[in-house]
Amino acid sequence: MASKRMNKEYYYPTQVYFTDLHDGEELNGLVLPDIYSWRRDDPEGLLRTNTPQLGAWHSPTDMHIRLRYRPLVAEIFEFMHGVYDDLGYDPAYEPVCDSMWVNINPKYSHNRFHSHPHALWSGVYYIQTPEHCGLLYFNDPRPQAQVLTPYYDPTRRRMETWNEVLYQPKAGRLIVFPAWLGHAVQPNLSEEAGSAGDRISVSFNFYQRRRDATVPNPNRKEIVRRDLDDGAGSETFMDRAIDDQ
Repeated sequence: MASKRMNKEYYYPTQVYFTDLHDGEELNGLVLPDIYSWRRDDPEGLLRTNTPQLGAWHSPTDMHIRLRYRPLVAEIFEFMHGVYDDLGYDPAYEPVCDSMWVNINPKYSHNRFHSHPHALWSGVYYIQTPEHCGLLYFNDPRPQAQVLTPYYDPTRRRMETWNEVLYQPKAGRLIVFPAWLGHAVQPNLSEEAGSAGDRISVSFNFYQRRRDATVPNPNRKEIVRRDLDDGAGSETFMDRAIDDQ
């Protein structure tokens, strides 16, 4: 039993945020045909942490400036503003996204362990998640904590003592985590036939930019939430937006 004089504080927490979009099913139904059309137009895609030898496809990273995906991008921005507010970030700086992409993972494909450089926060949104399509895996980012691990009473162990965390993918679910947090995606072992067995997700990166910045970084495809507003008058965004309707 803990002493009555015992005090406890927590330092260096690793936050993971998630939510289930209330209109996720409708959004997913709208974008799913477009995603497969995108792959048909660009079958090679990109090689990153995916496994193209197993049929996996990683899209170009400009999804956030493709006009047909604007409703989904707006939902992600709304959530990211909530994350920044919860963390107490300086309101003079706003969330900015410079990369977003689709992963299509058919049976046996996966994503290798990795992190996301040049970003503060990264995330994943699930479009299609057949049963047994592979868990999202995080592990303790403190290597020193693995030097000697204690034995815990399994009936009393708390989540802050876990050294790995697994998330079940769910269509319509949005998960956001620190970009430096190492993660991987387990192999898709779905028994669904054809494209119904594909695990389809959207990944993205966010950081901060001053609200009064007038010129986006020319080396990054930056957008902020007001760029998505109809009539926002963002010439810079529209110059870079891809009208693939």
